[in-house]
This record gives sequence, structure tokens and C-alpha cells, in this order.
Amino acid sequence: MKPRALTVTVTLEKETFEIFKEAADIAEKAGVHVQIGHLVQGMLNAEMPRHSPRKIAQRFLKSAMQQIGVPNSFLLEEKDEQKPSGRPLTPR
Repeated sequence: MKPRALTVTVTLEKETFEIFKEAADIAEKAGVHVQIGHLVQGMLNAEMPRHSPRKIAQRFLKSAMQQIGVPNSFLLEEKDEQKPSGRPLTPR
């Protein structure tokens, strides 16, 4: 599949930014200059194969609902993300 270019703006929390800044400093001490944005991009690209579109959508919706104050009882649980397929196993 051919990669598609996409411009994204990411706002990092202070603690998260500091983690990426420290990673950039470690790389700099090893002799490699790397921008924090490239570290963030690398992390996103590395994490994507681990997540399904459904899981990404659920996390986004959960975050959005928390930000607008929807009670926790209405939030999707990550454990509900995968429905069991087939009939349940029974002990023999």
C-alpha cells in the first residue's frame, strides 16, 4: 500500500512533551539531531499496527465524551471492543 501524506497538528500535554524532549536530548547526546515532531511521528507510525480501527474510534469517542462530561456509565469499555465469535466453549 502506498503511503499517503497527511498534515496533522498534535498538542501534547506538558508531561508528554517533556518525555519526547528528553528522548530528543538522548538522541542528541548519541550524535543524532532529531526534532520532537519526528519522534512523535515515529511513535504514531510504530503504534498504528497494534490498533484496530474500532479500538481507535472507541478511544477517541471515550476521550471526547469525557471532555464534555458524559457520565462514565455511558462510556464504552475497551474490554467490550471484541465480541466473542462462535459459541462459548464448554468444559468436558
